[in-house]
Amino acid sequence: MTQDIKPHLRFILIVAIPVALVTLFLGQLQQLPVAHRLIAWMQQTASEWWAIPLFVVLYIAFSVFLLPVGLLSATAAVAWGWQFASIIELVTCTVAAVVPYELARRGLARRFIKDEQRIEASFFALLLLRIVPVIPYVAVNYLAGVARIRPRAFLVATFAGSIPSVVLFAYFVDTLATGAVGAATQLRILGACVLVALMAVAVRLLSAWVRRRFL
Repeated sequence: MTQDIKPHLRFILIVAIPVALVTLFLGQLQQLPVAHRLIAWMQQTASEWWAIPLFVVLYIAFSVFLLPVGLLSATAAVAWGWQFASIIELVTCTVAAVVPYELARRGLARRFIKDEQRIEASFFALLLLRIVPVIPYVAVNYLAGVARIRPRAFLVATFAGSIPSVVLFAYFVDTLATGAVGAATQLRILGACVLVALMAVAVRLLSAWVRRRFL
């Protein structure tokens, strides 16, 4: 029993410690005066009519050119708050993922990926990769196209699987950007870290069950 628990405890530490360190670093960074001015400017700009269309266009461009979308995610959380930003990004990341997926599916990415016939994936595999993004979001879009996952399965797995990571990340960034302090906020951040770790363990167990059951 103890031997079965130890691997999961190690996995929790591997997931939770980096999240806690990043949270601590961002918490110190947001105390700088320049950070407050930048946050105020972003929140003011977010009310412009072109803000959301620009976010969508940039997200698509980042997805196609394999650029880290985390920067856009953080910007959205600061500009619109974690609730509204989560909705916007969930829709946007699903729509933006279609472009590289179709490029790979139609063979335009073959020159960059070797042995595409050996790549196989299922709805469950894609869903797990979206929930716990071991492989970056931008790379999974192309891999899913090369693996020829059906479009409907790709859209459902992308939208549903992105919910935990999008919401939790937006919550982290928004909490830090607002400069919230105190024991209550620290407990909320700690609780979110625990949720990330538990979610990772749950997906790990689910992945093992899927492999035994279907593969």
